Amino acid sequence: MAEPVPEVIEDDQYLRVPMPAGEVEIIGNTVHLPGHGPVALAPGPMSVMRALTKAQGAVISREDLLWLLPHCGSSHGLEMWVSRLRQALPDSAVVQTVVKRGYRLAL
Repeated sequence: MAEPVPEVIEDDQYLRVPMPAGEVEIIGNTVHLPGHGPVALAPGPMSVMRALTKAQGAVISREDLLWLLPHCGSSHGLEMWVSRLRQALPDSAVVQTVVKRGYRLAL
């Protein structure tokens, strides 16, 4: 018998996603990562974090991220948001670049 799929809970201000390392929880502009304290993020980096969290570790291409985040504007803007997200997180390795494929959340 297959194991039940863990539930993703989401609304406009709240997101809770089970990951192999533990739950990632986003409340407003604050992200709670397993093993780390809360981190407040600016709107752009938070948009990237929400998209990567919803993917639950799957790789999202830059093109798909730009489609998901139309207010980002450009590939350069997306790279800046990813860079700022990494700088804000206690462990920058949480956001991985998968060469020639995109980005993923490594938790």
